[in-house]
Amino acid sequence: MKKILIILILSITNAFALDAVVTVLETPLLKSPSYSAPVVQYLRKGDIIKVHPSLNNNTEFDHLAPSPEKFAKLKKELDESSEWNQDPLFKGEATHAHIEDEFVPTLDRQGNTVYVIRDHLYVYFTSPKELHQPNFRNDPTDYRLEEPLPKRYPLDTEAGYRGIVTLGLTQPYYESYPYPSSVKAKGYTSPIDFNISYLRNTPNDKQDRFYLGGTFNIRTFSNSYTLFNGNTSKEEGIKLGAGPYFSYDAFKGHKNRINIYGSINLNFFNQLNVSQKKADLEEQRNYQAMTISPRMGIQYHRKQILEDVDFILGTSMELEPATTFRTSSAANQETWWVSRGSDKFKTRTTFTLGGYIGFQTAY
Repeated sequence: MKKILIILILSITNAFALDAVVTVLETPLLKSPSYSAPVVQYLRKGDIIKVHPSLNNNTEFDHLAPSPEKFAKLKKELDESSEWNQDPLFKGEATHAHIEDEFVPTLDRQGNTVYVIRDHLYVYFTSPKELHQPNFRNDPTDYRLEEPLPKRYPLDTEAGYRGIVTLGLTQPYYESYPYPSSVKAKGYTSPIDFNISYLRNTPNDKQDRFYLGGTFNIRTFSNSYTLFNGNTSKEEGIKLGAGPYFSYDAFKGHKNRINIYGSINLNFFNQLNVSQKKADLEEQRNYQAMTISPRMGIQYHRKQILEDVDFILGTSMELEPATTFRTSSAANQETWWVSRGSDKFKTRTTFTLGGYIGFQTAY
């Protein structure tokens, strides 16, 4: 008798129901373990319910259990015994629930057994087992509309897009063609930088801060040089690039925002036109290359200076790796160029600061 009492005391903790909290906006209590079963009751997010204690069964020694064939034989013998059928403790089917089941048994207000969807609950095991439970990042039951509502609600309108146009100036481009003659004087202009970007809000961003999209860039500049051999040279550069673009609102006020952005431009057209002139002689050659230019920057946004139009003031830092420019055109003036035939030269890695203004439309 004492042994039986000790066993009951040691195992009594498994007889208590477990607590579980509802983690989705709304979940149904189903009459049977099926999605098509009648709904008995609804639970809301934060409701705490009791679930079947067998969820916390210890499966560590399951490998020592009888084989399925032997278990079926023992069950048949017990079902046929008179003592088993007369004992009210063993009447009815035992409930066995597992944490990986699709439905978990619980009780409704009338004390009837009902079932709740397992993924809609977080079960309190008070053990390391509690940490290995799946959680939804996006609530599949949350039907509420995100605020602020679109201006034309309830009409279906596109939302979560941004279009950006900026125009600015950057530091002069100091790399040049390696003339055979030394340079006497240099004249630089600040390159003009024009950008068009189109972005869309990421699906999981609930705060309307993170946007991804693409950008298109045009940059032009013109530098002049006076050489000791009496030549004057003019270098005109044009660069066209496109690539991915990301944008994040680090500070988000009602009228003022601070935005961090970055892009990686593939400059599919990067041309430097070198034109040398001396007296009545003039010759020019086009040098081309292809480069990848990462860019990072910060912007200030003044919201709604016009309806759906924001003012942008920003700065950027761009990296352009060492680049080899090549030309296939032949030269007539041999002493003016490094090579009269196919010519090439290599620039150094450059870092370029830029500033610009622009406008953004957000809808």
